[in-house]
Amino acid sequence: MATLPANSRPTTSRAMTTNLVEEAKRLAGIRAVSEHFDPSARYVGIGSGTTIIYVVEAIKEVIKQRNITSNIQFVPTGYQSRQVIVDAGLTPIAFDSLPDGVMLEVAFDGADEVDEELNCIK
Repeated sequence: MATLPANSRPTTSRAMTTNLVEEAKRLAGIRAVSEHFDPSARYVGIGSGTTIIYVVEAIKEVIKQRNITSNIQFVPTGYQSRQVIVDAGLTPIAFDSLPDGVMLEVAFDGADEVDEELNCIK
């Protein structure tokens, strides 16, 4: 029976780490929405990055659970976040389409880096 070289064997620890990271992102998205999303908001910013998928899913779930007829317009930072919004059945709007003087009620985006003291860098 042939054995694979050590460097070509699948590593379950890598898969487990990936699963733990994705679960942490999902929980972070859910918590951010539960603590900061106001279903009566009119304009909500949606950043980019992999955690945004979970944020948009959580927002969609809040709207569904509360049976809200949503008039919220979501302002994406780029094409990928716009596509996540569209795929969720929510309404995107370009930042430059915001009415004059209107500010976002909340914006969800992640930090690019976090240091030991939990300072975030964007």
